[in-house]
Amino acid sequence: MRLCVSAIEKQIMEENENREERPGDGKSGSPEEIHDNQTVNIESETSNKELQIERTEIPMNSGTINYKPETENMEVHHHPQLEHKPKPWKEYFLEYLMIVLAVTTGFFAESLREHLSDKSKEHEYISSFKNDLVKDTANIHTWILAFNSRINEYDSLISMLRDPGKVTDKAEMYYMARMTTRGTVFDDNNNALVQLNISGNFRLISNKTTAGKIIAYENDIDNYKNINGYDAYEARALYQPQSKIFDAFVFNDMSQPITDSNVNGNNALVSGFRKVFVKPSGNPKLLTEDKNKINEFVYYLHQRRSTFAAEILVLYKQKQDATELINIINKEYNLENE
Repeated sequence: MRLCVSAIEKQIMEENENREERPGDGKSGSPEEIHDNQTVNIESETSNKELQIERTEIPMNSGTINYKPETENMEVHHHPQLEHKPKPWKEYFLEYLMIVLAVTTGFFAESLREHLSDKSKEHEYISSFKNDLVKDTANIHTWILAFNSRINEYDSLISMLRDPGKVTDKAEMYYMARMTTRGTVFDDNNNALVQLNISGNFRLISNKTTAGKIIAYENDIDNYKNINGYDAYEARALYQPQSKIFDAFVFNDMSQPITDSNVNGNNALVSGFRKVFVKPSGNPKLLTEDKNKINEFVYYLHQRRSTFAAEILVLYKQKQDATELINIINKEYNLENE
């Protein structure tokens, strides 16, 4: 394109020079010359316009490039040069301290929240456990009295069986014999202790003395359950020798209907369901007074009587531990008035 424009310019310059070299300036000359000069002028004007257009807009590929300078409205954008100067080490150290302080503060805040929550739970468990201990001490006292009463009854029955022929009130013998197979199971109030163990919150007991005494109290409960297992076995062992001496029809006539008025949960267990049976009428006879059969029956009576004594000892220790534990809890957790 640049070569084309230069050729046109050169042609125009040559025509202008030829026109200047010709004689006359349009005032003289033949008509042909005048006509030629007019034609040249028209062509020159046309060529100048075309050249001006050529210079202004030259088609390039798919667009038009405008070569007209527009420096007046042009804006120049300069990207700022950012200079990153190294920070002093003190600033880095300060940022580090701030991060450490924020993390540490959050950690201690969360620890404090958990500590307060654990303390609240510990107080609730200890308060509930203390209430269970108070109930246990009262119940243990009642059960110890009941076991002593049963030992006395066993002693009376064994004394009658030494010489059953001399017993004038055999109805009393039948009644005491029927009571020998009844069970007596002490039931601890250990709801709070069970919850502590099942939930895994025994760790909340922060006082070591209290925690140690609670463990000792749990051992007392386990010891009683172990001995009571022997008690239940010996109660079942009495069935066979008893059936060989006493008339089962008389036992059946001794039972009475159970109503809400004659049975009360714990009292029935403590008393061996005394109110479920009544003394038989008249003076019923024994099936046999064979000494060997009576001796077998007395043997199992003796074994169970001894187990009653062992249960009393374990319950007495459990009561002592419960009382001591209540005093420790009142002192360590300030629960004297609860």
